Amino acid sequence: MLHLLLSDNESLRQYDDGKYANIEDISRRLFLLKRAQNPYLPDHLLKFELSEIFFETGSLSKLFSHTMPVWVCQFLELNQNRVRIKSEQQNNWQELLTYIPPLWLQSLFLFQKSPVSINLIKSEINSYFQTYILPNTRYTSIPRADLSQLNYYVSKSHGFHDLHVHLNGASETDKVWQDFLFNPKETYGHLKMGFKENMVKEQLEQEFGAIQPLKYYRLLKIARNLRKFFFDFLFIDNTSFNQNIGNKNIILHKIINNSPDYEGSFRHPFASLVFKHDSESTCKMSVEMLMHILILDRLYRNPNELLAGLLHFYLLILGLTNRLLVQQVHQNGFDQFQKLTKNKFRDGPEKDYLHRFHQMNGNDLRYIRFLEGRFSPKKTEVEMISLFDNIDSGWKKLIADFKIKSKSIGNNLPLPELTLVAHFIKQPEKNKSKTVRHRSLRHDLFVIGKVITFLKKNQHKYKYRIAGIDAASNEFDAPPEVFAPVYRMMRRAGIRHFTYHAGEDFYHILDGLRAIYEAINFCDLRKSDRIGHATATGVSVKLWAKAVGNKFKIKKGIHLDNLIFCYHLILQFSIDSLQQVLPYIINEVENLSFEIYKTRYPIKVLEKAWLMRQCCPIHVSSEKRKDARLSLVFDEEEWEFAIDKGFRKKYGHSNPDHALEVYLNYHTETIRQNYDEIIDINPFSILNETQLEILQIEVLKFMSLREIVIETLPTSNVRIGYHRDFSTYHLINWIRWKKEGKNIPSIVVGTDDTGIFSTNIYNEYANIYSSLHHIHQMPHDDVMDVIKRLEESAGIYRFDIEKSFS
Repeated sequence: MLHLLLSDNESLRQYDDGKYANIEDISRRLFLLKRAQNPYLPDHLLKFELSEIFFETGSLSKLFSHTMPVWVCQFLELNQNRVRIKSEQQNNWQELLTYIPPLWLQSLFLFQKSPVSINLIKSEINSYFQTYILPNTRYTSIPRADLSQLNYYVSKSHGFHDLHVHLNGASETDKVWQDFLFNPKETYGHLKMGFKENMVKEQLEQEFGAIQPLKYYRLLKIARNLRKFFFDFLFIDNTSFNQNIGNKNIILHKIINNSPDYEGSFRHPFASLVFKHDSESTCKMSVEMLMHILILDRLYRNPNELLAGLLHFYLLILGLTNRLLVQQVHQNGFDQFQKLTKNKFRDGPEKDYLHRFHQMNGNDLRYIRFLEGRFSPKKTEVEMISLFDNIDSGWKKLIADFKIKSKSIGNNLPLPELTLVAHFIKQPEKNKSKTVRHRSLRHDLFVIGKVITFLKKNQHKYKYRIAGIDAASNEFDAPPEVFAPVYRMMRRAGIRHFTYHAGEDFYHILDGLRAIYEAINFCDLRKSDRIGHATATGVSVKLWAKAVGNKFKIKKGIHLDNLIFCYHLILQFSIDSLQQVLPYIINEVENLSFEIYKTRYPIKVLEKAWLMRQCCPIHVSSEKRKDARLSLVFDEEEWEFAIDKGFRKKYGHSNPDHALEVYLNYHTETIRQNYDEIIDINPFSILNETQLEILQIEVLKFMSLREIVIETLPTSNVRIGYHRDFSTYHLINWIRWKKEGKNIPSIVVGTDDTGIFSTNIYNEYANIYSSLHHIHQMPHDDVMDVIKRLEESAGIYRFDIEKSFS
C-alpha cells in the first residue's frame, strides 16, 4: 500500500483546507486506494497488509523515518556509494515510478543506508553531498539496475543505441518539479493554455477532481513556501514551531495563504548549504535530495508531527504533479498518453535541450552511443532553423561535458552521436471537407514537406540535419494513407530513412495489423526502414481477447476495411490454413459494403479501392492536370504516380470495375456518415484466436522478407498496450516464434518518451533483461544473447546521415 502514499487526494484536499491528516486518516485512505485497485479482494485480506504496515507506525514521523526507508530497501541497494536497483526488482521498480518519483525513493534509501545529520558542520554536509548525493542525481534521479553482464556489455560497447526517443516529453518529474517551483507562474501559463483541450480537462479531473490551473498554481506556491519552512525549522531558531494544536494550525494557514513570514523564493533554500548562488543551476535535484535526507534525519532523531505533516503535504503536491507528467498504470491506451503530451506541463522546462541530453546519458554520461532524436518539424524555414540551432547547441555542450568526463577518467572514449528524425503529427479532422478526408492535414503536411525539401536543397548548413522521417501520435486520428504522398515527396527530396508509428494502439488486432501493412505499402517503406511499436504483431491474442471480451464497439467502416485487409492478406500470401474463412469474409464484406456504399460491390473492387488510398485524393479526383494544379498540394510526381499505379488513365479516369467510384465515395461526407456508424461485433465471429495469431505471424514474415525492422519500446508498450505489467510484454512472443522457426524481422530498442515513461535506454534494456530472466526464467547467457542481438540490429539499422554533427 505504501506505493499509493502520494496518490492520496483526500489528504491533499484536507491540508489545502487548512487541516492536518493524521496517521488514522492516512491508513484508512491507503486501504481504500488499494481496495479500488482490486475491488474483488475481500477487505480482511487487505487489512492484513494494512496492519503489517501500521503495526508499529504510530505517527507520521515514524512512517517517514522508519517504515518507508525499510520498505524502499526491497528495491534498491548501495554499491560503492551508488544507488542501484536490485536486478530482480527492475520491472517492479519501473511500475513504482508511476506512483512515486525516484528522487524521494532514493532519499529514503540513502537515509536508511548512509544517513547524514543536520548537526554536522557545513563542510561535512558538503562532503556527504559530494560523495553520496551528487553522483546519484547530477543529471538524472533515476538509478540503474545492478546487472553485471549488462554493465560489462555497455562498458565495452561505450553505450547503447536509442533508436526511438522523442525530444519533447523527455524531462523527468524531479527535474520538471524543480523548474515548476522556480517559476510557478510560467507553469500556470502553460497549463492554462493546455486546459483549452478537453482531454487535458479530463486528465485533471481524472487525477484530482475538478482542479483548475489556478488551483494548481496555488499548490506550487504552497510547495515553495513549505521548502522555506523546512529550512527555517531545521536551521533557524525553531522554538516557535512547537507542537501545540493552535500553533500548528496557524503555521499551516500562514503557509497556504502565502504569509510573508513563510513566502518561498525561486531559489532552493537548501542550496546555501552546498553552493554559492551561481553554482546550483544544474544540481537542483541534488539539493532537493539533501533537503529530504536532512528532514528524515530530524524526524528520526526527534519526531515532530508538525514537520512530518507538512512534509506529507509537500509530497502529496509532488505526487499529483507526477501523475500529470508520467503515464500511470491505470492510464491504459494512447488516448491517456496523449493527455500527457497536450497538457503543456513540460513546455517551460523543455525550452533547451542540454538537460535532456544529460538525463538520457545518465549521471556518468555513458548510456548513449547513438541517439535518434525525434522532433516535430515546423511550418517555416526560420522556425525550423531556430529549432535545429537550439538542438545543436544542447548537443555540443553535452559533447564538451563528455570530453571533460572522458579526460578525467583517462580514457579516450568515442563520442556519442546524434541524428534527427522529423516526425509528422497525426491530427484529428477539425474542419471536415465534404469531398476529401483530412484535407487540412494533407495541406499542412505538404507545407512542412516543402520546408524540409527547401532546407535540403538550399541551406547547406542544414542539409544533413534530418536523417529520417517518421509519423507519430494517435493512430485513431489519421491513417497511413494521409502520409503516403508526403513520404514519397521526402524520398524524392533525398531522405533515405523512414519509419512509421503503427500497430501501437487499435480497436481490433486486425486494424493494428492493417495499419502496419498500410504504412509499409502505402508509404513505400523499403529495406532497412522501420515500424515503431508494431504491438499488434506481438501482443498475445489471448490477453487481448480477455481485455475486450466477446463483444465490443467499432466503426462499421473500420470493420469492413479490416475484413478486406484479411481477404487481401490470405490471397496475397497464399495462407492455406485460412482459406476456409474466405467465404465468410466475402459474405460479410459485401453486406457491409451495401450498408455503407448503398451498392453491393464485389470484394475485388473493394480491395482495389482500398489499395488506391495510397494516392492523394485531390490528384485522383481532378479531371485534368490543370484542375489539379489549382490545389495547394499539387505535385507533378503525385499526378504521375496515380497513373503509374493504374489508378487513373492518362486522359480521364474511366474505370469499368468501379474501384475509382468506391474510392471517391469513401471520401464523401454522406458515405462517411455510414462508415463512421458505431456497431457491436463479436471480435472472433469470423477469425478465432488461433487464426488471428496466424495473421500476426504472416505480417511479421512479410516485414522480415521486406527487411522492415521493428522498434520496440518496452515501458511505453506496457503502459499503452493491453499489458498489466512486464509479465506479458510481447517481446517474449517474438523470441518464442523465432525459436519455433517463424520468420521474425529484426528488432531494435528505444525509449519513446523518457520523461512520460520515467526511463532511459539503460533501464529499458534492464527491463528486457529482468522480464526475460526473472519472469520467463531464461538463463543469463540466453538473455544476453537476446540483448546483444537487439543492440547489433540497432547498429546495423540505425539512421545514419551523410555528415553527422557531433
